[in-house]
Amino acid sequence: MLRHTAFAVTLASAAAFTPSLLSPAAPGVAQRAAFSSVSPALRPARRSAAAVQMVSFPFGKKEEKKVPFGGENPYRTFGVTEDAPYEEVEAAYKELVEENKEDEKYCIKLEMMKEWIFDERLRARMSGTLKSKIKDSPFEAKLVEKKEPWWSKVAWLKKIVVKPEKKYVINVSALMTCFVVAGILAPQLASTTMGFGFLSAMGFLYNRGTPDIRRDDMGNPGESRPANYGALGKTVGLCMLGGGLGFGLAQVFVTNFPLPPFLAGDAVVNLFFCAGLWATALIFQVQEV
Repeated sequence: MLRHTAFAVTLASAAAFTPSLLSPAAPGVAQRAAFSSVSPALRPARRSAAAVQMVSFPFGKKEEKKVPFGGENPYRTFGVTEDAPYEEVEAAYKELVEENKEDEKYCIKLEMMKEWIFDERLRARMSGTLKSKIKDSPFEAKLVEKKEPWWSKVAWLKKIVVKPEKKYVINVSALMTCFVVAGILAPQLASTTMGFGFLSAMGFLYNRGTPDIRRDDMGNPGESRPANYGALGKTVGLCMLGGGLGFGLAQVFVTNFPLPPFLAGDAVVNLFFCAGLWATALIFQVQEV
């Protein structure tokens, strides 16, 4: 009986100092025991795997991307798209600042949003994900050499040959067409229409390139200009040259080609004559601007 009592006291004393003898193994002891049971060849691999796991997830949690400005989208706040140009973003920023100029903190927030948008655009451009809307830069375009017309190489032609404006072409063409149609419908009045055509061509040519005459509220001319006799002489000479050239071509046409029954010879002469005057009024300019 005494032996059994002494053995129980000894066993209780040992359990008090070494609880692992009577209880499951402590975590550290269990891990060491499990690790010692693994073959030495597999121990480095387990260490490396544990190290990789610690590097990937240092605290057992994945890194969450922070949302700037409390989740507020700067693009939506500015009302622009992600590929909006810098000018559009800057204009939207100035408009918002003007609307909220009394709220200083919000204006600072808007400025931070603008800088954030510009930083995002810069990162996208540096990474190559942002593509420009312009395929070819205008600064890289080849310069196209403008060729001057042949008459500009002749000194005296360069002063009097000028490309007409659209409005001027319409006015001259409309009036000359009326004279041509009148000559075809009334061949007996062909000489009269030729005279009116000559005077009209002179008026167009002489006034071409001069500023419009000032008029009052009733439409009456408010000024009188002195006559330019040099321009008047050129006008008469050029109109005689253009009309004479048209008259000569009309004589050749009437002589060598048969005319249809509805077209009289005088109408053909009037047609070529007015065409020569029309070309003269459109090509030349006698006034020096």
